Amino acid sequence: MASPPDLTATINAILTTTSDLITLFDLFHPQTMLLRLRLPANSIAWHKTNTQLILKSVDGQPLVYPLKAYGFLTAEDKFIRQWTYNIHGAIGQDEESSDVFIKHSSLSQSLVATAPPQQHDLAGKAMISGIGKVVKVNIDNLNEDGEWHLTLYAEHEAFDPEGRAKIQFVIIYQFGNFSPELCEMKAIEIESFMYFQGLFLRQDVETKRLIVQVVCHTVVQLLPDT
Repeated sequence: MASPPDLTATINAILTTTSDLITLFDLFHPQTMLLRLRLPANSIAWHKTNTQLILKSVDGQPLVYPLKAYGFLTAEDKFIRQWTYNIHGAIGQDEESSDVFIKHSSLSQSLVATAPPQQHDLAGKAMISGIGKVVKVNIDNLNEDGEWHLTLYAEHEAFDPEGRAKIQFVIIYQFGNFSPELCEMKAIEIESFMYFQGLFLRQDVETKRLIVQVVCHTVVQLLPDT
């Protein structure tokens, strides 16, 4: 029987910090919340910083979106308030609170600017990629010419450093003009696994789930364990 793939989704985004850094706990004492205690320069710990990501509204206007950044860092690599960074790491969402977070390390962050860039330059440019399990399939905008748009709901997994638990969450993938041909749809079904790559545009108004415009996709075929 084939083992299921890793369902982690990753995001590459430019974020501006909106709070001072808070130290959660260190590598060797994970049961202890350190909250704002100063660590030795070479000590690695989970740090939380509130940030904002610039999304894009339906009419193309910038939307300021709060996002928690959990960094597994030394004290030397901590974020500075109101500075802007490029971050790459796993993304997760608490489906009860709708809070979204990104996990990163010093290896996957870089300073972009010490003053926030123009919002229009960043709106809707964050890239999300990963394998998800399809839980819902919608075909929209059917017309007499045979044109249609595919929307998939796919489940992902993430580890929440603050809650210290694995969570499941769903991302809405809109294909639009990147919808596959009908002949490709045979392999896309509930419980199938797919790789997605796309732009994080906005949140769904009702469910608060992330909406991603797909630019690349493929069905993942599972091979039996040997």
